[in-house]
Amino acid sequence: MLIAIPSDEPGGMDAAISEHFGHCAAFTLVRVDSGEIGEVSVVPNTAHEQGGCMAPVMLLKQSDVDTLLAGGMGMRPLAGFQQVGIEVHFKEEAATVREAVELHLAGKCRRFDEAQTCGGGGGHCGHDAGHQAHHAEPVEREPIEGPRDVRDGRVVSVAYTLKDADGAVLDSSDSSGPMRYLHGSGTTLPGLEKALVGLEPGDKVVAEVPCAEAFGERDESRMLEVPRQQMPAEAEVGAVVTAVNQQGQSMNLLVIHLDDEIARLDGNHPLAGKDLVFDLEVLDVAAATPSELEHGHVH
Repeated sequence: MLIAIPSDEPGGMDAAISEHFGHCAAFTLVRVDSGEIGEVSVVPNTAHEQGGCMAPVMLLKQSDVDTLLAGGMGMRPLAGFQQVGIEVHFKEEAATVREAVELHLAGKCRRFDEAQTCGGGGGHCGHDAGHQAHHAEPVEREPIEGPRDVRDGRVVSVAYTLKDADGAVLDSSDSSGPMRYLHGSGTTLPGLEKALVGLEPGDKVVAEVPCAEAFGERDESRMLEVPRQQMPAEAEVGAVVTAVNQQGQSMNLLVIHLDDEIARLDGNHPLAGKDLVFDLEVLDVAAATPSELEHGHVH
């Protein structure tokens, strides 16, 4: 059995679990045989723009995952996992990958169903009692004295629409849920942090983010050509495959060409080299907890 857990960087058994699987940095994959934990690997998450909120579904299916342990998700990706035969279970009170796997092996991670999904695409959980029982208690935060503006050391929740320079919509919190991050921790794009500094809940801004402050320039050294026989038989143009480099790190590669002899693969981020435009609205600003400040991410 291969178990996937949405993880904060760098992934691994001791990594913190990402609360929103669609926006996690990576998935930690844990092989379990006869109840014993075996090989552990880390697969970087696929960007939403490669297939909307279904992109992680296809990534995990291509990785031969059997079970996903998660904290919450919407109905559309849950239906996708059900369609491709991946079971989805609650992580319960687990905070790390190791804790989630151990709980699951002990039979304590309950099965997801539609009653427990996060409703409306807005990232807010439904109010039925069954759903509430599966979530951890809210984090207790100190009140903010003075302006509730965006600054370093504060947890910020933002609604967004992401567009390319031509105005085409690439992603939106309407489908993916709001973005929530610790300001100043380096866990979101530098250009976004710069645009949000000083704003308060209810404020809106349009941020034009150059590629240097987004996903960087394209790197032609990340373009690969390999023999066709090294590719999975079911691979097709537009699919994302996972490979391991010489350092043992997993990387996602987009198939851009296939014929009987060769395959051409692109290891660049899909938005590398592109200037981006974000329509942003600050939904909430809260004080970070000491633990969040220590670990550099939102709990």
